[in-house]
Amino acid sequence: MKENKSKLFKQRLFRIHAAVGILVSSFMYISIFFGVFTIFLPYIKTWEKPSRYIEDINIMNIDYNSMINEVLKNPDFPKDDILINLPGNMGDPAVVITHRFAKEQVFNPKTNEKINNETKEQTGLADFINHLHYGRPLKSIGMIFFGFIATATLALILTGLILIIKMKFKNKGKNQQSIFSKVHVKIFSWIFFPLILITLSGALMNVGLISAGPMSQIITKGEAKSIDAVVGTVLFAQNKASKKANKPAKMKDIKNLLIKAQEINPQLIFKQIKLVNWNDKNAQVEIIGYNPYKPFFNGGIFNKPTIILSAVNADLIKNQKVMDKVWTVFVAEIIFFLHFLFGIDIFSRVLIAVLMILSAIAIGFGTMLFLEKKAKKFDDKITFYHWIGKFSLASMIGIIPSIAMLFVLQWMLPFDLEDRLIWQQGIFYNIWLFTLFWSFYKINSYEVAKNFFFIGGLLFIISVMLHLIFLNIPILEFFNLSSIFTVDISLVLLGIILIYISEKLPKNRDEAKLFWTLKKQKDNK
Repeated sequence: MKENKSKLFKQRLFRIHAAVGILVSSFMYISIFFGVFTIFLPYIKTWEKPSRYIEDINIMNIDYNSMINEVLKNPDFPKDDILINLPGNMGDPAVVITHRFAKEQVFNPKTNEKINNETKEQTGLADFINHLHYGRPLKSIGMIFFGFIATATLALILTGLILIIKMKFKNKGKNQQSIFSKVHVKIFSWIFFPLILITLSGALMNVGLISAGPMSQIITKGEAKSIDAVVGTVLFAQNKASKKANKPAKMKDIKNLLIKAQEINPQLIFKQIKLVNWNDKNAQVEIIGYNPYKPFFNGGIFNKPTIILSAVNADLIKNQKVMDKVWTVFVAEIIFFLHFLFGIDIFSRVLIAVLMILSAIAIGFGTMLFLEKKAKKFDDKITFYHWIGKFSLASMIGIIPSIAMLFVLQWMLPFDLEDRLIWQQGIFYNIWLFTLFWSFYKINSYEVAKNFFFIGGLLFIISVMLHLIFLNIPILEFFNLSSIFTVDISLVLLGIILIYISEKLPKNRDEAKLFWTLKKQKDNK
């Protein structure tokens, strides 16, 4: 009796897992696909802005004071709580001086000259890809929808783990269906923990934050209208600034304060500087950094190790280390760390991107496993045609030439074109919609997939060629722009990989069956 109940439980759980999986798989894939590009968001943001083509420079050798003085010549710019983003912060090679109530001022750290920053209408490629990642183009509806997709993904991960433990998949089969199952199960078995953290934080941001306002009102009986009023004093605790003396004083060179801060805590990588009571006797400099030796516990939005120095005599006022916060801050930081990736280096980003690419591959193989089971109901001589397969083809593979075209349009469309961003995004949507039409129009899905991979790869390579033509600078000078050069090389490699995949894919179902049959025979020998 117990065996029958256990068997029935496994069957029902498996069916629920398969049904929910096929319903949300395409949307999970879309979010992860754009998420992979979002991981490299800082570098894409620099790549898309010609004003940011600046050679790397040591942050300790920059004359920040002259830039501050230039900014403060404007009487309308606020004189307190000025924030300086240092070169390298979020991949930006420029010095950005900003305030929440003023327009940011951008400087070249090598020449100290002010840079004419591109407008949002001219460059918005990176931000647009980021918005697609969590459904923002559809406003609140899209964000809530993707939040529920993330919630469903959490349920799929948990049910998948239970199935792996209960059913103990042996994965010894050599046919096409067995290989799909093996890849799907193995990948998610390896990466389920980081995927849970990333998915959980995504669900919290999309569903949790939208519902946080009403929930805060209910909890506080109408006293608080936002989540900040409830937990802000803990998660976003502010350093207490000294009272302004209203007595002018000479300020120390900020670069010298950075050198002293490095001596105080040599483990920190400095990202930002906050100027408090600037040009006053009680002026302070808050130097904010990231400790790469304690990942997951700092560098996000809740825990930022900070060194506070007097701007007049460089005396140490406070040295806030990574582990000085309360445990609730660490929990929030751990949950969101893998999603925001603030402060971490390129190698860590590549590692996270590989994990996400593996997730996308596992989703793809899970979808193919479902479709392969359905295909067995048809005559093998007939090419399988199923609307889920066609929709998945457009959403998972048709998305590749669509996003590649975004990169091409970044350098094809003139920067002074009116409504440039709308043209760029509109063409992207139309190409993606066309891939859906083409997927249904063509009977042979294998041929369509090969075409999408090839066109996507070719477009990524063309985008780099157009970029080099647009730059029109000597090749040796181009090599000095390390972050720009890295993006171009990455896009070319991506294009080559996609073209290689298109060449290796079978032309039709019969060729695919022959491949797996020959592989099985080879393995048996």
